[in-house]
Amino acid sequence: MKKLGLIILLGVFSVNVWAADAQEALNFYKKELSSFPVKSTRETRAYALSLAEGLNTWVLQHEKDGSVPTARLLQARLLAKAQEHGAAFVTLLQLRYMFPQVEVASLQSGLDESLNGLDKNSRQTAKDFFDKGVNSIATMPQMQEADSLYVFSKLSGKNFYPAAVQAFERFFVRYPDFPGNNEAELWYGDLHRLNGNYWAAIAQYKKADALYPNSPYKAASLRLIGDIYADNLKDTDAALNAYTTVLRLYPKSSERGIVYKHMAILDENNKQYDSALINYDKAIELLGDVTAVNEAYRGKADIYLKTKQYEQAYNVLHQAAVLSNLSKKQAVQSLQEAAKIARKRLKDEGKYTQSLEKAILLAPGQPETAPLMYELGNAYEKQGKTAQAQEIYKKLILQFPTSKQASGAQSRLDRLNK
Repeated sequence: MKKLGLIILLGVFSVNVWAADAQEALNFYKKELSSFPVKSTRETRAYALSLAEGLNTWVLQHEKDGSVPTARLLQARLLAKAQEHGAAFVTLLQLRYMFPQVEVASLQSGLDESLNGLDKNSRQTAKDFFDKGVNSIATMPQMQEADSLYVFSKLSGKNFYPAAVQAFERFFVRYPDFPGNNEAELWYGDLHRLNGNYWAAIAQYKKADALYPNSPYKAASLRLIGDIYADNLKDTDAALNAYTTVLRLYPKSSERGIVYKHMAILDENNKQYDSALINYDKAIELLGDVTAVNEAYRGKADIYLKTKQYEQAYNVLHQAAVLSNLSKKQAVQSLQEAAKIARKRLKDEGKYTQSLEKAILLAPGQPETAPLMYELGNAYEKQGKTAQAQEIYKKLILQFPTSKQASGAQSRLDRLNK
């Protein structure tokens, strides 16, 4: 018993010493940052980068330490002093996801330092991602970090890409058995593709397919490979091979609708319009995603326009506009296009006004309806429907009194009332 008690005592003593060493090391980095030279030189940048790398090691050694958020913030500020501003921002963004309890105000100094060194476009991208906040509902640290990887897969540009790649690689090394890795591998491919590294993306998607035999995303991996061949590498044969493989191997996959839509686009680009219409119809039948279905309808309408089947194009756009759960903006756009076809191609003022009327009903009170109401008033005038023109002009003035169209509507209303 005495021997056991001695072992326990030594164990407790060792833990306390280790904790003290950890805090002492962190205090070292704090001190170095507080006394860092104001003037930036090659030497100071190299030193800042060395300290930032040391802090990364500290975090990996003390992942459960309560001071990890502080360490990550110090690391971001040192990366900014090393003029690795994209890496500094990636570090801060990951800090937000992994430690959502940290007050945003406490990160402001690091955020300002990272943003100031970015070009205008990258700065706005970073600000948008940071301001969006954390929508993650994950509670486990691994899942929180995985959620940050999904966000990183949306970052493009040379400022962010290398740091995002490191974040993915570091995650896979630390958590080789994480259940969500099959999906994270696809996000990694998305990151490569977004940044123009197409062959790295293809390799990543192939890896996701090959290394996870029970993954529900195997069909998605193949479809994404097809997308790169189709959209980025312009290799139609390779794209069709990937798409048809999805259809052959995964006949029940939800990816089939997207595959048919993308095959239709390939057919349309190659002027194989009959085949494109067939594939768009299959996509419309299979797709559950409203946005994707809308794209299929609009693609179908585009083919009808190219083949001068204007009545069919008009009808298809109206079909697209009444899709359930479609955003009002998308529905209005479809009806505006239908109105344009009615007037310019069909020479049918009745169909023109019908499309505008439906568009206005879909988005009452929205600023984008003001020009539609003005156009509708003009159309009523041309058709001799004076009372209807007066009514729509009055509604326009009442609902959007400060709009540009309101003054025009008042002028027309005054003329009609004479």
